[in-house]
Amino acid sequence: MADFYYNKETHTLSCAFTGKLDTNISMELGPVIDEKVNEYKSSIPGNALNVAFDFDQVEFVTSTFIRVSVSVAKNVGKDHFSIINTNPLIKKTFKIAGLDGELNVS
Repeated sequence: MADFYYNKETHTLSCAFTGKLDTNISMELGPVIDEKVNEYKSSIPGNALNVAFDFDQVEFVTSTFIRVSVSVAKNVGKDHFSIINTNPLIKKTFKIAGLDGELNVS
C-alpha cells in the first residue's frame, strides 16, 4: 500500500504507493501521511520538508486521494511537493482536475 523513506540530507520524504488508491485506502492513508509529514517537517529548521509521492506502482486514484495530495501540498508548499513516475492515465486524471501543474505531476 505505502512505503515511506526519509532522506536527511535533502529533507525529502518519499512515499511510494502501490495498487489502487481507492476511497477506503485513501481514507486510511490520509492520517498516516499527515502524521509522517508533520513529524519530519517539525524536525527541520524552517520546516522546509520536500515530499514526493511515487506512483510507479499505482494503477488508479480516486478523488479522495487527490484531496490527500492537495492537503499535503498545502501543508509543505506547492514548491516542495511532487508526484513522480505517474502513468499516462493517472496524469490525465490530475490534468482534468486542473491540478497537474499545482501538484508538480510528472
